[in-house]
Amino acid sequence: SVGLVYFSSSELQISSNQREHTQALYVAEAGVAEAVARMNTRPGSTVTVNGATWDPWIGDDPAAPDPGWRTEIHLSMPGTLPLPTSTEVVTATVQPNAGWLRYGDTAAGLDPIVVEHKWEDVDGDGIRDPGEIVLYDADQFPPQNLTSGLPVEVITVPGNLNGSRRDVMAEVIHIPLSVRATSAISSDNGVNLTGNMAGCGHNHSLATTPGTKIPACNPFEECSFRTLDLTSGCQVAVQTTGDVAATGGSSDLEGYPTWADTSSTNTFLEVWEYLGISQAQWLDIRNSPDYTSANDATNMDGIVVVSGDATSGEKFNGNVGRGLLYVDGDLDISGNFEWSGFVYCEGNCTITGTAWILGAVAVRGTTTTNAFAAGNSTVLYSRDAINVYVGGRMKFQTLAWSEF
Repeated sequence: SVGLVYFSSSELQISSNQREHTQALYVAEAGVAEAVARMNTRPGSTVTVNGATWDPWIGDDPAAPDPGWRTEIHLSMPGTLPLPTSTEVVTATVQPNAGWLRYGDTAAGLDPIVVEHKWEDVDGDGIRDPGEIVLYDADQFPPQNLTSGLPVEVITVPGNLNGSRRDVMAEVIHIPLSVRATSAISSDNGVNLTGNMAGCGHNHSLATTPGTKIPACNPFEECSFRTLDLTSGCQVAVQTTGDVAATGGSSDLEGYPTWADTSSTNTFLEVWEYLGISQAQWLDIRNSPDYTSANDATNMDGIVVVSGDATSGEKFNGNVGRGLLYVDGDLDISGNFEWSGFVYCEGNCTITGTAWILGAVAVRGTTTTNAFAAGNSTVLYSRDAINVYVGGRMKFQTLAWSEF
């Protein structure tokens, strides 16, 4: 009958509308996926799409995040984007235009995809100020705070399908580290610290000036001139698993509660244990490094994984970098080497230059003495240097998701 045909047609229309409403949500989720994928790339990457080649990376400096940082992703062809404001980055989608999913489609009246730091307006002035970026630190409670960790990023995406709109907001963070370093220098065998070697286990800030030694490093220590050692994450300068920590020359070694811990009950941790991540996460990092040789670049920023020895023509000589330096063999360092983050060596580590390291060094070693041998070098412990410079190279994961 006519009535049955009418109701059947209405039900089909309702079913179609419901389907499009549901699929619009999938479109919005695809926009989140694009933003996260681009945040997981490295600066200097390239993509060729829609007739242009460009860098798809989206991100801010994790060590000095800009409160006003904001990136917009538009469903537009390269070269047809709106002009950005002074603190804004405007970029095109990496979708091929032949089959665009309609997210961030400003031409259709939608807002662009927006990526920005999570923000708490502490002083109520409506202005994003330093100190108001919400950070995530897995070792703090609550982990979201305003003083330590890496920024929580907020992605907002409008999705559209045939007039049905769904808006999604996702909060994403770098896979969090839980740094378990217990000293500035740790070794599974003996160490030999001579010359003008300086090692300090007091916890130093990211602001520590490169080249700073003891006692000039004291103002950069988190323990308020060593009055709050216990609560500030201060450590010994050197830890072994029972082997000798030999000194000589005019070496200067300081830490809390003393400069060395050579107890045979100490445990030397695997690299993923030091960082507080899973072995599977570590293997993912190891298999996708930014650099694989000391000769790849003089200035390095990210993950360095050297398979085998980094000696002779492969030694690190005058390199400057930040992040994770992992060597699956012996490591030789010379010249004015400078590193902020974490250095982990499976073999022996020998420093003959004037190296300066902010963060921590871990050396497994293959000999009971001189597993770590250093002369005129400096190692200053810094939990934040590891957390920010290594943690800032971890992939992003979703922390929270909502529809609004």
